[in-house]
Amino acid sequence: MINEILGGARVSYPKDCGNAPKKGILAGFYKAFAQGDWDYIQEHTADALSWNIVGKHEIGSQEEALALCREQFFRGIQEICLHNVITHGNVAAVNGEIIFGDGTSVFFCDIYKFGSFGKQARVKEVTSYVIGGTGPHTI
Repeated sequence: MINEILGGARVSYPKDCGNAPKKGILAGFYKAFAQGDWDYIQEHTADALSWNIVGKHEIGSQEEALALCREQFFRGIQEICLHNVITHGNVAAVNGEIIFGDGTSVFFCDIYKFGSFGKQARVKEVTSYVIGGTGPHTI
């Protein structure tokens, strides 16, 4: 695992994320969440981004997604641990845990679909499954 401190939060992710361009982009998303780098997220997502946080939110644009990220993900993140980053063609999955400063945590699995198969493709769809999170960080 690679461990970094970004924006005061510890971010860990599998060492092999550098072996595939899309793995690096996805690890970059969580690093961006930790430090509030909304420009990174904007650069790597489609304007018409569709994000379904199952049972909680259905988001239909990049602008809405960034607003939710600003509200939920940057408040008090203590640690983000990515257990697996898996890519194949234009689809990918990431699972892990986010621990907040107040001691609450959420476990997640995010399924990504890129707009194309290319190395610089932008994410166009995300489906997130989130478990846990009592208190203010229920995403």
